[in-house]
Amino acid sequence: MSILRDLALAWQRRRHGLANRARPHAAAPSRLQANALIAAMPDIRPSHLETTLRLQCSRWLNGHRPARSMQASLLALSQVAEASLPLDVYGDGIAMQTLEADVAALLGKPAASFFHKGVAAQLAALRGWCGEGQGPVALHPQCHIAVDESDAFEHLMGLRGLQVGAPDTPFTVQALQALPEKPAVVVVELPLRRAGFQLTAWDDLVAISDWCRREGIALHLDGARLWEAQPHYERPLAEIAALADSVYVSFYKGLGGLSGAMLLGSEAFIEALRPWKSRLAGNVYTLYPFVLSAFQGLREQLPHMADYRNRARNLAAHLARVPSWHVAPEPPPTNSFQLHLPVAPDALRETMLAVAREQGFWLGARTTPSHKIADGAMVEVVVGNAAQDWTDDEVVTLWQQVVSAAQR
Repeated sequence: MSILRDLALAWQRRRHGLANRARPHAAAPSRLQANALIAAMPDIRPSHLETTLRLQCSRWLNGHRPARSMQASLLALSQVAEASLPLDVYGDGIAMQTLEADVAALLGKPAASFFHKGVAAQLAALRGWCGEGQGPVALHPQCHIAVDESDAFEHLMGLRGLQVGAPDTPFTVQALQALPEKPAVVVVELPLRRAGFQLTAWDDLVAISDWCRREGIALHLDGARLWEAQPHYERPLAEIAALADSVYVSFYKGLGGLSGAMLLGSEAFIEALRPWKSRLAGNVYTLYPFVLSAFQGLREQLPHMADYRNRARNLAAHLARVPSWHVAPEPPPTNSFQLHLPVAPDALRETMLAVAREQGFWLGARTTPSHKIADGAMVEVVVGNAAQDWTDDEVVTLWQQVVSAAQR
């Protein structure tokens, strides 16, 4: 009831022009009044309730501490140094061009273009490398472009995929050499999220890059989590990016931004993609909130990626000691890993939500069937600054309580 009441009050303030600001100490509505407000509201989706529940918690397992409201998010962005600059208009603005130049320098690429969405950035990149043809595009069957983007490169761009590699394992140059035809572009996702955030070994990555250059094939890095991968390689971001012809990075995952992505490559490559940016609805009138949050993430989160990775490895080691539990990969190369538990996914999810309601600790709300434990569940663990609010022992104990309750 408290969650619905909070949503009802927020809706009421919106409907009445935030009139309640004039009465900051007004009494909370009675149950009868709250029921009347709830009855007058638009339909509430389950996801709305989960979001509100998450924000009512005091501790979170995954990611960074969330902004409690849009107002809190905007106030934080207003403190970013570049907030005093003029707004960008259709991709043209001092702050946006500064961000593009900064990220290009960080990754050692000649040019960069900000996109509102990584899907659009990668579709443009693949079309650019394939020219007027259909490709093919060599990619892992579990990669983001194939799974999470619903094969948009095929359905929207008319390109053709060429799957390479086995499930749950990054592919090697030998797998590329065994392809039945020559691809126009090879895509490597670092890390491969759907395979448990596994990273291609450095020597394998170098071999793939060398082979692509010898064969005249473009190499594109899906680096949505490249920031998180860098500590494992123990090499500068520019050295990693130098292996590829184009690189995409995200600002809203490990960096905690609102949204947004950067596509990097040669000046000629980035310039040639300008028409595709418009065709993919990427030439948005203004994107300044995304730009400001990207600056914020680069300054506040990027310096701590090695710490988040080390914390994830320590937590994974603690969890892996529990009998019948499984961590993958072990040890994790980045700040993220899969936790497989001997309990049904639906029962686990309901118990996780109960813990959030009763203890104020958000363990998440996403569970999927485990491919490691029969009839078990899998959850993803992603370590960010929220990890500063709990100990590894506390998390292990809490998961043990959750699994025990879910098994009843």
